[in-house]
Amino acid sequence: MNRESIKKQRHVLLAEKIRQNPFLKDEELAKDFSVSVATIRFDRAELGISEYRERVKMMAKDGYNAEKISPEVIDINPMHDAVSVLETKEIMTWSGTDIVKGQEIFAFAENTAMNVLGAKVTLIKVANVKYFTNVKAGEKLIARSEVKRVKDNEYIVWVKIKSNMNDVFRGKFMLEVSENISEK
Repeated sequence: MNRESIKKQRHVLLAEKIRQNPFLKDEELAKDFSVSVATIRFDRAELGISEYRERVKMMAKDGYNAEKISPEVIDINPMHDAVSVLETKEIMTWSGTDIVKGQEIFAFAENTAMNVLGAKVTLIKVANVKYFTNVKAGEKLIARSEVKRVKDNEYIVWVKIKSNMNDVFRGKFMLEVSENISEK
């Protein structure tokens, strides 16, 4: 492959990467593409992509419109149990790896716990979580939640997440419901 075609390919990948995550700094991009920071800055200039600070300002002003990643509720028995599925994406990974961030898995578990309660807003009072193994981009996660105890406005919900029949995550959440979906 000649130098020009390598540059064109890098431009396509760079534009897509910044579109998916406008909060990436030039230093991170340079590391991801194994080029100098100056090369990334030159590439951005050629593509008409703003520098990091300008992109952050635009996101604050206009709102962050990146591809929304949300779990799909497969089965729900309100206030008892639910099953949700999440297809992991590259945007959920640590920069330069294919490993999904733990915070993405935790957010999926929290969302699943809220869904089974029919809650729009909750406060996690206590969370006891355990991660069993790494998850890679492209894996499909299956979460099962079960309401174990209800007392006043506090709920104990267990969430277990699997990928390819293997345990990935287990969490026990004590939640306080602030607002139910039916209230709005």
